[in-house]
Amino acid sequence: FRFGHTNNLEALISNDELAKDYIIGVTSMSMFILGLALLWFIVIISFKCAGQKRVGFLAGRLESPAWQPSLPPIEECLTEDDDENISTHMPIGHHASSGPENFSVAGTDLDQEKQEKKFNRKALMVRVVFVISGICVMISGALFYSEGVTSFVNSLNAVQYSLLIVENTALESRNLTLSALEAKHNLVSGLNETISETGATFCQGSDQIATEIREAGQQLVSDINEMSSAVDESLKSFSTDLMKMANMASEMNENLQTASGFFYALIAISIVIVVLICIMLAVTFFSAKDISNCFTKCVTCALIWPVFIFFLTLSWIFTTLFLVFSLAGSDFCFKPDDIVLAFLNKNKDNFDSLISAMLIYYVSGCNIVPENLNDITQLIAMVKSMLAAANDLADNIASDGVDDVATSCGLDKAAATALQNGVQVISVVSQDLEKLLGSFKGIISCQNINPIYTSLVHDATCTEAVNGFNWLYGSCFALCICAMTMITFRAALYPVKRPELDQTGLSAPLLSSKNGGH
Repeated sequence: FRFGHTNNLEALISNDELAKDYIIGVTSMSMFILGLALLWFIVIISFKCAGQKRVGFLAGRLESPAWQPSLPPIEECLTEDDDENISTHMPIGHHASSGPENFSVAGTDLDQEKQEKKFNRKALMVRVVFVISGICVMISGALFYSEGVTSFVNSLNAVQYSLLIVENTALESRNLTLSALEAKHNLVSGLNETISETGATFCQGSDQIATEIREAGQQLVSDINEMSSAVDESLKSFSTDLMKMANMASEMNENLQTASGFFYALIAISIVIVVLICIMLAVTFFSAKDISNCFTKCVTCALIWPVFIFFLTLSWIFTTLFLVFSLAGSDFCFKPDDIVLAFLNKNKDNFDSLISAMLIYYVSGCNIVPENLNDITQLIAMVKSMLAAANDLADNIASDGVDDVATSCGLDKAAATALQNGVQVISVVSQDLEKLLGSFKGIISCQNINPIYTSLVHDATCTEAVNGFNWLYGSCFALCICAMTMITFRAALYPVKRPELDQTGLSAPLLSSKNGGH
């Protein structure tokens, strides 16, 4: 199908000289089919121009051979004067019927009958081929819908469903990152408020209680600052890229929705062709009965042929497109993961965060592990460490009591209460942040995303879509071939054309021969 050109779809992604070679290869067979259709049309037109005498029914009409009736005996053709001359010169007992001068051609009837039977067999053959081709067109149209369109619509629905899952997953992940960023902001705000009310070290005393509170507070501040920087570095860019991915999935879904409308239009075209075939078969029945009137002529010339040829031309164009999609789909599905990985590697600069590496990770079946995959895990570990520090500090303050903390840290009771409340708020927010990050890690896990990719690429695309395109191409190509055969044998649509007879019952060719010879 490629006429020596490459079938490596990765060449198209690499955008080098092989890309041109691939495009030429995948379209060369389509151009060959279009050339075949054009040549067939030219041959049909040439037969029409050559006329019925040269190519017979291929010119578009069935014409019966000239009927030449047997001549009567010479006695019936002679005048009275001729009778007298014959009686004078002919010996007695000699009969006109016994000599070579007898113009009766008794054998002509047998020859004429043989020619008539041969012509009838030819007319029957033309009509049978026409009817069988019409039935094959209807069968091809039925397969086009039942196998091709149905498979592709199922694939389209599966792809749209997978893209919807991708969009929802991306939006949910983005919402989790935004919630985590907000929780981090609340955490830092709570820390700053606590520091402003109690001082930078939380506690100014020198006894054991003050030392424990001060050390725990310093550890908590360090953990919060480290966690804050890590969250900003990881999740802010993640949030932007996840929104970009959700928008891409939404746009692809909208484009696929437009494609589904295109295939419904194809269904309408196939229905129109089937209806035209039914009308043609009905007209063929009338023509076989030698029924011809203004209605049948109008339907044939003004309705059937213009509409039929127009939709047949569209069908040839769609056949070439389906062939291109079928070949490209087969090339893609030969090694889909490698092609998707090549595409992602080429376009990884379009994403600013870890998400490019994560996509490659998902496509590879969790084999190509990104270097920064542990960022989220480390972030969760930081939050756990921060939560432990906050809980330790809260436990120390709770066990010592607000009054003892105020005395040991040199704070008034309001400041000591603010310290206790601030540490409790930090502890609660830290727990919420840990849950958010845990949920985010679960959503973006390979075990969760890889099945979506497998359903989208391997099942919907490489199983349903390619199978659908193969059926669409095969049925559409068969429809076009059978329809072209109907045009070639279009003489079946018209009644048999018979030579005109004069009042004596002689056909025009015979009259010319008789009048010209003496």
